[in-house]
Amino acid sequence: MRFRPTFILACWLAASTASAQTTRPQQKSTAEAQRTQSSDTQVKQKAERTNSSEPEEPDFAFVASGPYTQLRNSIQLIHQFSYGTRRFAELGGSRKDDEFLFSLRTEYGFTDRWELDVITPAVGTRERLNGQALTSDFGYGDSVLGVRYRLLNEGRAPFTLTMGPKFILPTGDVSRGTGSGSAGFAWDVTAAKDWNGPVFLYSSMNYRALPSADDPTPGSTRQFALHSLSWATALGLRVLERQAGDAKHDAHAFLEGGGSWGHEIESGTTVGFRQAKLSWVFSPGIRYGFLTARKTLIEIGVATPFGLGPNGPKRALVLQFQFEWLFGNREE
Repeated sequence: MRFRPTFILACWLAASTASAQTTRPQQKSTAEAQRTQSSDTQVKQKAERTNSSEPEEPDFAFVASGPYTQLRNSIQLIHQFSYGTRRFAELGGSRKDDEFLFSLRTEYGFTDRWELDVITPAVGTRERLNGQALTSDFGYGDSVLGVRYRLLNEGRAPFTLTMGPKFILPTGDVSRGTGSGSAGFAWDVTAAKDWNGPVFLYSSMNYRALPSADDPTPGSTRQFALHSLSWATALGLRVLERQAGDAKHDAHAFLEGGGSWGHEIESGTTVGFRQAKLSWVFSPGIRYGFLTARKTLIEIGVATPFGLGPNGPKRALVLQFQFEWLFGNREE
């Protein structure tokens, strides 16, 4: 048994990594501003919403995160399934390691700049040698609770910038390899540039620290400090933007690249040991979205990441479904 967060961390913090990840159109509501001249505060609030009007874009890609936080009084549910596999040549034959991730990410906008994020994952691992299963475990993973704040808006700055802390809760199972046994801390930084045309770009970086991760070696009471850093960039292309009355259809294609460096704990005979691994991934993907007349956003997407180098997943599949709902009072 080993604790190997490399592939899971890349998908989890991107999907950890961490929150919304999108380009929202800049809608200059001139008529609306003319109708709302009751106070300087209202005018300022509408100016800040220039870059975050109604949700029309995917909130994040598949590997990279984006800085576009939820609107005030809006909630988004993001369901993701990720599968990755790697093959190794050993003395006993051919070994195949599979990793699975099912996650639900919930995002809520307190304001147009402040967002609450909750991630609840289920993690699975399987090791096979010459087609025979050696280990197979599945269970609840470590949860994440965090907030993000949008520091810069593209309406007033050259790009959008968002960052915030996340707290890792040890809800996983160390014996099954689905958790670390340690509470931890993470910090997200995301940036984006939208040229109001067919192309948009965003990048993200996430640092994670687990100060006292448990050794999964049976009988061992040793603990390790684990650190990891992941980064990614996504180039997005608006393939389709079509209005259908008050509703809208859109499709976005992505080319993403990223990497991660992080500690892993390898089980030993009586005690485990810590080692660091570096991995790289490249991922094409496509996403379709439908915005209803009542401003409810439904999206579905698929990506096929593949690893570069010995530590990344040689083949992977990511399926994602998103549902975004704006409730409360809307400004007409």
